[in-house]
Amino acid sequence: MSDSQTHKSKRPIRWLGLLAVAGLTAALLSVQPGAAGAAAAPDPGSPPVDLAVTSYASDYSVSLTEAQRRLDRIQPLQEILASIRSLESARLAGWGIDHTASFGGWVWLTGDDPPGAAAAAVADAHADVRIRTGADHSHAELLTAQQGLFRNGAVSRVNDGPASGVAAMVAFTGIDMAANAVRIGIDPALVAVVPGGLTDTGPVAVTDEAFRAKAAEVTEQLRGHINVNYVVEDGRGLSVSATFKGGERMDVEFDGARADCTSGFAAKQRGTSVYGIITAAHCKGTSAMRFKSISMHNVTLVPTIRRHGPYVDAWFLRIPTGSSHRLVDDYVCRNGDSCDVSGDTSKGRMAGAYICHYGVNSGHSCGTIRDINYFPTDPTACYRSCRNTFVYVDGSNLKNCNGDSGGPWYIGGIAYGIHNGGSGRDCNSENQAAWFSDIQSVENQLGVDILTRGHVTVQ
Repeated sequence: MSDSQTHKSKRPIRWLGLLAVAGLTAALLSVQPGAAGAAAAPDPGSPPVDLAVTSYASDYSVSLTEAQRRLDRIQPLQEILASIRSLESARLAGWGIDHTASFGGWVWLTGDDPPGAAAAAVADAHADVRIRTGADHSHAELLTAQQGLFRNGAVSRVNDGPASGVAAMVAFTGIDMAANAVRIGIDPALVAVVPGGLTDTGPVAVTDEAFRAKAAEVTEQLRGHINVNYVVEDGRGLSVSATFKGGERMDVEFDGARADCTSGFAAKQRGTSVYGIITAAHCKGTSAMRFKSISMHNVTLVPTIRRHGPYVDAWFLRIPTGSSHRLVDDYVCRNGDSCDVSGDTSKGRMAGAYICHYGVNSGHSCGTIRDINYFPTDPTACYRSCRNTFVYVDGSNLKNCNGDSGGPWYIGGIAYGIHNGGSGRDCNSENQAAWFSDIQSVENQLGVDILTRGHVTVQ
């Protein structure tokens, strides 16, 4: 805050000119800070000292007496700061309580003009309250920039151009009011290949040196995408772990648009320790749509293997390592419950079977397999052309619609396939037809095996 100014009025307060705000500030002006306590050991015969007091004394290297005084002062300080924030809401940049050096509360305002008379009067009445000016951005501006950082908004998205790989690395964002900046915490281990050459070959421990280099690179990549101050911080180990399974919503982002898909089954890549989720290849859209990313539970998945025809419509997406995400062999089934996958079956055994599917938009519904050599002509089913390798289902209760793509087909814990398409347009209409890629062909084309034994933690 070297550019900021601290305002502490030295002139006498003109109380007659402040009568209009007396009702707002009277109670606050009467709250005075206690005197700093001298260091003293507690009386051995006195009651045990509160844990908060001993912890504060340790954290900030003060006596127990001073720790108690400061803790008692926090609530009154918060009330005083709230009053100043209300009076200066149009210029409010930040506020807080300092616990090191000189203990006390502060409010920071944009611009170099002094605070209004009412706010100055509140601050002048308390030796441990300061109003600072000179902030570049209001708190509202910082919030807008933070919220628009990775989506369309008031600032440019960082999902394109040189910064296209940044979003997958972000473990958190926040607001540093003391620095008047947006916080962007990154963890390079969250992505398979970090722009700049840091490659993830399994569970990754990013060294401090590698992190510093990546942080400097990301800081430069973000220039021009954020119109407020920002700071790139260490987000290693701070990502929230998520649990992934079949039948859950997948958020697909394109250039200026988004769409839903449904996860199919959890799987492991053959011959490796790579784990992920299967869905439909056509969820990536067409080249004209300019695919950006696909995510679940706010975690960006890593596109790994994709087979868009002619035999299957399937996509294996890797779950990033580094955050201990959990992958289970379940899928969403009837009434939104979780059902366990116990195995798969070959297409030759499917003829005439009665099976069900789950889509995030149509829910759970069932029908009878009528054809195991179905040849769809829908251009989204296969890139360029399909073969007669899909499985066709219909039924009086069967539903399907946009957003169900990639979702699981199953019965009694046995995986049958992943959803490709259907006749449904209205998600609530029954008596529809649908078709899917059979599961063993999907596994073989992608080089994966679906999970059938419990869960795995993706380290």
